[in-house]
Amino acid sequence: MTEDNPLLRVADMLSRRGQTIYGRDVIVDLCAETGVSLTGGYDSELAGADPREALQRFIVGYSRLSPAAKMTVMILCELNELDMPKELLGKKKTGIAEILESLAEFTHDLTDRLRG
Repeated sequence: MTEDNPLLRVADMLSRRGQTIYGRDVIVDLCAETGVSLTGGYDSELAGADPREALQRFIVGYSRLSPAAKMTVMILCELNELDMPKELLGKKKTGIAEILESLAEFTHDLTDRLRG
């Protein structure tokens, strides 16, 4: 059922990933806030139950959990040919450029620390 709906597919991936990384309680709270029923495993009977707007709110809410979450959302939207939520594009720079720049700075700093 998720193959037919890229928005549902992305939200489902984020729900599963988020439970592992951020904990079930965080994702349950996010689902409650946004009106999405994706926790507790994917149930094909619930696939059509979440309105598009709720799924979009869930995806944007997930992106606010951390910079890594934001980058994950942006990548999944790109891979699934979804329009990037305008909330993710940022005001100063394009969102992904800002994240990649931060990641480059982080890895450069980490490399320096590892070298001594």
